[in-house]
Amino acid sequence: MKLKCRPDDFVVTENIIIAPRAGAYSLYRLSKTDIGTLEAIQQIGRVWNLAGWRIAHAGLKDRRAVTHQSITIRNGPRTDLQQDQFSVRYLGQTESPLTAGSLRSNRFQIVLRRLTTEHATEIVYRATDPRGLVIPNYFDEQRFGSLGVSGDYVAAAWCRRDYERATWLAVAEANLHARSHDKAQREIIRVHWGDWLVCKRQLRRSHWRSIITYLVDHPQGFRKAFGLIRPELRGLYLSAFQSAVWNQMLGQLIRPMQPGLAETVIADSRLPFGRLSSESISSLNHTLPLVSARARSLGRAEQALADEATAHYGLRLHEMKVTYPRDRFFARRNRPCWLLPTEMITQIKADTLYPGYQSVGLDFELPPGCYATMLIRGLTELSEVDHQ
Repeated sequence: MKLKCRPDDFVVTENIIIAPRAGAYSLYRLSKTDIGTLEAIQQIGRVWNLAGWRIAHAGLKDRRAVTHQSITIRNGPRTDLQQDQFSVRYLGQTESPLTAGSLRSNRFQIVLRRLTTEHATEIVYRATDPRGLVIPNYFDEQRFGSLGVSGDYVAAAWCRRDYERATWLAVAEANLHARSHDKAQREIIRVHWGDWLVCKRQLRRSHWRSIITYLVDHPQGFRKAFGLIRPELRGLYLSAFQSAVWNQMLGQLIRPMQPGLAETVIADSRLPFGRLSSESISSLNHTLPLVSARARSLGRAEQALADEATAHYGLRLHEMKVTYPRDRFFARRNRPCWLLPTEMITQIKADTLYPGYQSVGLDFELPPGCYATMLIRGLTELSEVDHQ
């Protein structure tokens, strides 16, 4: 099976609860292809000469896809913008900026390719099974793009106040998900770590170079150097680590309830995965909290899961906090344990890219924060998906 052979094989459309009326915030529709949300927002800020804090979004969307999402800009220009990889369409004004709470759902239109007739039929059967489709709602690989080859999370070192390690992981460690120019910059810093003047001379003008410039004058100033990393990136480090802890908690919850379940690999973790029986899930809670030292009123079972999950990363729950800089924090909310798609529409066609094979079109909605790629794993029951 092949996924994302073409950008329009994976289309995501965001549905928000805010409608344009009046107010100080300009509302736009951001449509993009083969570019990440944060990268597109940075380019918008440069083109329109806007401070980053003025631009808000409800969620991050896949880079390797065609995506449509909303953004707000405080006192933004009431005009459209067209760039090579994205466009911005002005929709009107609102009274408040977008937040994660502004997101109602995401609509997905996905094409799976190079399927045998038997496999295509089986996928459609599973997607439309009247008994329901119940899959663990893990955070998928897209959440962990900041995780380097060591498997060490930046935020774990940050929580331990090991600012040198956190800085090294953030700016120097090899990262398979990084763009080619970012990989080259990381290699320079990694090879010349500690020789800051040599690093500075070899780095191109960039955000990383500004951090190294500070270390030229303050060779051991890793605490402040880490604080110079852009706040939105530090927020991603926190989200990635907290998501890994949550995945561990859900995995621990599932194992004793349905022994013998197959495993899947997500980031640094091997987790039980597959279609769950209704008998198993009937006795399980439907949500688990995203935990940190800020967690309040955990039940005994949740506390035990959280303790075991944080211990997996060499921390205790009360240590899972950041003290500097204090402009980003771990989230506090509950997340559904089960991925439950709605309004599922399926279609089998002859595959125009792979003659002799079939393609399956899937059109469905998921609640905020749920990953369509997890649904694909559950429908195909494959440990690996071949991404073109």
